[in-house]
Amino acid sequence: MVISPRVTSPRQIDFSSLQALLAGPRFAGKTGADLAEAVWRFIVDDVEGVYHFWPALERATGRTVWDPLKLLNCFGWAICGQNANLLALLWRAAGFENRTVGLSGHVVPEVRHDGGWHLYDGDLKAYHRRHPPAEAHVAAVAECAADPSLISAQRNPSEPYYVSDRTPEKMAGLYASFGPGGPPFDDQSLTMDFALRPGETLERHAVPQYRWIWFDNYTESRRRYGREWNQAGPWERHKPHRTYGNGRWVYAPDLTDKSGDFDAGVLEAHGMEASARGVISAARGRQWCVFDFDSPWVFAGVPGAEGDGPPEEGCRLDAVVTMASSSSTSRIRMAVEPDRPWFTLWESRRRGRQKVSLDLTEHVVNASRYLLRVEFDAARRGSCCLEALRTESWFMVAPASIGRLFEGVNDLTVRFGDARGELTRRWVVQTDFRGEDDVRAKTCRTENLRVDPDSDDRIAPSDPSRDYEIVFRLDAPPTGRLTRVYAFASIRGKDPDDRAEGRVAALVSASEHGPWREIFVAPVPAHRNRWHFSAQGEVDLAGAGRTAFVKFVGKAGMNEVKVRPHWVDSRAVGARTPLTVRHVWEEAGGCCKIHTERIRPPHKPYGYRIICGPGPKLRSLVMTAGKNRGR
Repeated sequence: MVISPRVTSPRQIDFSSLQALLAGPRFAGKTGADLAEAVWRFIVDDVEGVYHFWPALERATGRTVWDPLKLLNCFGWAICGQNANLLALLWRAAGFENRTVGLSGHVVPEVRHDGGWHLYDGDLKAYHRRHPPAEAHVAAVAECAADPSLISAQRNPSEPYYVSDRTPEKMAGLYASFGPGGPPFDDQSLTMDFALRPGETLERHAVPQYRWIWFDNYTESRRRYGREWNQAGPWERHKPHRTYGNGRWVYAPDLTDKSGDFDAGVLEAHGMEASARGVISAARGRQWCVFDFDSPWVFAGVPGAEGDGPPEEGCRLDAVVTMASSSSTSRIRMAVEPDRPWFTLWESRRRGRQKVSLDLTEHVVNASRYLLRVEFDAARRGSCCLEALRTESWFMVAPASIGRLFEGVNDLTVRFGDARGELTRRWVVQTDFRGEDDVRAKTCRTENLRVDPDSDDRIAPSDPSRDYEIVFRLDAPPTGRLTRVYAFASIRGKDPDDRAEGRVAALVSASEHGPWREIFVAPVPAHRNRWHFSAQGEVDLAGAGRTAFVKFVGKAGMNEVKVRPHWVDSRAVGARTPLTVRHVWEEAGGCCKIHTERIRPPHKPYGYRIICGPGPKLRSLVMTAGKNRGR
């Protein structure tokens, strides 16, 4: 098993975390105004930056994607509010005070440095200097509103200065009115961590493979803003007309007892074991095993025309099942996070060898994790056998996040592990309080909680004088131990006339009954429109163990919480799984080049060199985990 391999270079951005990104060459040695502008220049860059397109939506909530790593790694596009929020979060990570400001039909971010606020529009690609002799100063929103000629008659325009169909004269009108600035919505629940199991390949392609997501808001956006659309999927209407990329997980383990792939790749197994034929029933009765497919990127398929009809050809399952007795039953079941209930995909009591081929796309689109459960109701030992299993899962990827190659020498390094360099895996538990059943299914205990999915405040205390409590139980998989936990909440802001102090807190304990340690304590902000605000935190777990409990308490309404436990898989510690990395690129004149690097265990940082001719464009990056070589 290989944990979170990534290719890095001193000449390119590392998109695996905000900290890694800001440690990149664009920002080296910069401080103050220079650093603030460098962050803006990254966002408006025609290669590595973010282009304008209609917003992606979260599967679980149907709300806009705000997570910065998801925008930068999965999609690569954003609309003005998302773009402003992303810029503000990058400035926050770089140590700046920041805020987002609503204009007339537009949203922009401001950053504070050198004693004042400064506006940088990343969505429409402009900032405004004061008129001479104060042109060294980048104006704030309030200054642009007071003097629209800073926009319409700018004497020292930024480079770039607005996209081609947004004239400065038209843009000046947006500043006629503006609202009070507010903090960005900070959801950083995504990490770019993953595991490559023996028999698993991860492909990422900078060129689209026609798998993308028709989000629910696209039908109306397509109708109203047809000139901004391309039938082949999300794209940039201005040059260089960037679009999405695709990736693909292919998992095809050798399930016989000669390889060890089953033991290394299964999440859980009860009563099933590898044999010379494949995975068999080890005894009479009910037995099962679970394979998990956990991707930092969201799964996608070929959407129906105009979003009509289910998507296809994005996720496929092929298996071979043999049954020696008609009194046995074999079935394949599925669960999709964060929905989680199991449902049956295939079931059979027929004797003989059966090939199973299923298109799972409609179940997994816009999710990032699904689980497959193979069940045997066996008449006797060996009466049921899973001979073969192959899954193919396509996902969306922002092409810039795959990396770049440059003419000449490219010194590259493969690094392993999470943002801390630790060999952890993770999963996410999430609820948007859509109903009592959802809350009960995902929590182990609630107290004083009233759930009203039709209200603006999805939850509230039954007794307003006391806090509600929402407790999640986190159990490490059988081969793991928990090491740390992240918690996130989306909190309803209070009325400005409400003078009462309020807070929402998340706490963690090794026992359901405490003692409890704080993950975060967040005040309930006041806002005239009662917007939602974010709160989050992460703590290490003392004496990492098998079980942890996370509790949210408060009186304020919330419309979403997420809990992300990290765990160390004992199978990855000391594993000697070789990794193959293949770069495919095109050089000037259309010449295609391939470089393959075989990395032998143990998995410490591994350096290598690629020499490219003129105009190299990276097309694909492919990683494959080989067979374990023992310990």
